Amino acid sequence: MKTGGQTKQPFYFQAYMLFFLICNAQIGVGILGFQRFVYKAAHQDAWISVILAGIATHISVWAIVTTLRKHQSLDLYEIHQKLFGRWIGGGLSILFLIYILLDMTTIVRTYIEIVQSWVFPDFPTWLLSLILVILTVYGSLGGIRVVLQLSCISLIIIVSISLLYYNPLKYAVWSRMLPIYEATLPQLFSGAMKMGLTIAGFEAIYFVYKRVKDKENVMKYAQGSVLYTNILYLFLMIVSIIYYSDVQLLKTIWGSTTQLKIIKYPFLERIEFVITPLWMFVVLSGVMLLAWSFLRGTSLLFGWPQKATLYGVAIVVFAASTLLQNRGQINALNDYIGVIALFASYVYPCLLLAITYFAEWRKAKAVGRDGG
Repeated sequence: MKTGGQTKQPFYFQAYMLFFLICNAQIGVGILGFQRFVYKAAHQDAWISVILAGIATHISVWAIVTTLRKHQSLDLYEIHQKLFGRWIGGGLSILFLIYILLDMTTIVRTYIEIVQSWVFPDFPTWLLSLILVILTVYGSLGGIRVVLQLSCISLIIIVSISLLYYNPLKYAVWSRMLPIYEATLPQLFSGAMKMGLTIAGFEAIYFVYKRVKDKENVMKYAQGSVLYTNILYLFLMIVSIIYYSDVQLLKTIWGSTTQLKIIKYPFLERIEFVITPLWMFVVLSGVMLLAWSFLRGTSLLFGWPQKATLYGVAIVVFAASTLLQNRGQINALNDYIGVIALFASYVYPCLLLAITYFAEWRKAKAVGRDGG
């Protein structure tokens, strides 16, 4: 993008900012209702599934950062072209762009459903979708700097709201966690897989790594961010198990939000009426990060102007989100994206690292043969 006839210099940031960025990428709409799906698979051992998903996330983050280090200052789109060539690499990058676009649509539409379920039941879907995409466009025009600033604000909101969950502990029935390890390994892994869409988002490291100044500290802060997120999800899962009965947890769609209904203040009867609109900051920062990653890809692959592309993306997300009208369609989209997220966030990073090692081995072997 150009300003006043001169090329705008890219904005670079310190590695510690990744803590805010990755936390916010992982914590969005999924955290408000993930408990039911995991509990349905593993029941009272659902907290073990959350731990397994967390361990897998740490491994995947290690694979992502290790891959980026081996390719120095390249991002995922450039790594694709380096390893697979222009056409195959470009095709893989396009698949990632489609995934990002679907993810944006899923987040926007799911948040709209939350607002309609808890605050404004009759609020038109198209109007709230329009508000979200306009705010996304407005913030995304500021680049990664604005995304980072909003991520810092969002993390403060996340931490503040997390402190409210000490209230359900007053009604805890700890025996609901017993017997421990009754679920089979397939059930535990099934529960962990249900966390796919919920804790995905850390793959954003692929796109922002290039903008980090002190790249030697990326691994430390990325793993620290993921650790915080894993602890938060584990805490919420345990609180839900000991707060809800078996039947309640299987029927409660928004497990995290429903627990807040018990909080009463003299000046505020329904705290979820405040928290739900406030959560828009958290949702917006995640959507803006996805939009920025999308624009980075289209600019590199096709040379499209970022501003015009951003408007196009906003129109697509707005149209797609308004087409989804009922809970069944939204659930189907979430399930579909959850499967893609599992591959994009966990399987593919390990596969790409293995291909990187193989490419290095072939290069070293070719150099040795020529030298011999």
